[in-house]
Amino acid sequence: MSYHWSLYLCVFLALWAMLTGGVFKAFSEFVMRGLAQAEPVSGIAAMQGINRTVLRTEFVFAILALGAITPIFALYAYFALDGTAAVLIVAAAAVYLPSALFMTILGNVPMNNRLDRVDPASAEAAEYWAHYVSRWTALNHFRTLGCIVTGTLYALAALELGAATGRVG
Repeated sequence: MSYHWSLYLCVFLALWAMLTGGVFKAFSEFVMRGLAQAEPVSGIAAMQGINRTVLRTEFVFAILALGAITPIFALYAYFALDGTAAVLIVAAAAVYLPSALFMTILGNVPMNNRLDRVDPASAEAAEYWAHYVSRWTALNHFRTLGCIVTGTLYALAALELGAATGRVG
């Protein structure tokens, strides 16, 4: 893979990470706030529907595929690229994997699975809902920030590679 292809991949991954972060941000900014304002039974039922629906969308693929591509590209960058661009690409993987991929798999998904098992009308569900909204949103803020930082690191790497190839002044 040449510097040119690395440049194009950095631009693509920057956009991909930022778009993923944008979806996470939407949930933190208004989706979860809106659901929290509903009666628990309605908020829970809506979130259960969202969680079931998201599993059949490209968004899950986006999270998982970015998690697969970033470490492979980081290894390539470490061994094949020089200077700041390589460091930024490795840093992007080091940020994305724990903050977005692992946080999703180890934090948000188990909470979604537990929420899916409750009857929205039960007392247990209402009690869990208050905890869920607060904790899930906090984890989601972390995912959002991780994606934005990852995208920024890839964008900076693209600028470095562009300068090295003469494509960016």
